[in-house]
Amino acid sequence: MPSRPPSLNQKPRAKAWASTRKSRHERGYGRDHDRMREIVLHEEPLCRMCLAMTPPRYTPSGIADHIVPKAEGGTDERSNYQALGYPLSRYPNGCDCHDRKTAEEAARARSARPPRHRRMIAPDGWPLD
Repeated sequence: MPSRPPSLNQKPRAKAWASTRKSRHERGYGRDHDRMREIVLHEEPLCRMCLAMTPPRYTPSGIADHIVPKAEGGTDERSNYQALGYPLSRYPNGCDCHDRKTAEEAARARSARPPRHRRMIAPDGWPLD
């Protein structure tokens, strides 16, 4: 017998497989992207951002990244791709270049959104606007 009755206010949890994110093909990362990824990683076997550091680090690349993100108007041309290393969290010989770049892009996207309108509530509990 349960120690406490179930709450009626709880929302049902989303299933692990349920996602609102579009598939990689719907987001433009289909067969053409796979081909371009092979070309980029073949031409640039080392992480581009690690090589640009002083002194340079020699980290194997594994991610074909858009220099200008597709969400910000980037294209799928070869000149808009760069090879970056795998994240350290997944590979012991990796680097954090892709994680840092993705975090910067996400911060830019968050700051570009208009702020949410927050309703003001009066002391009696009714909205003011």
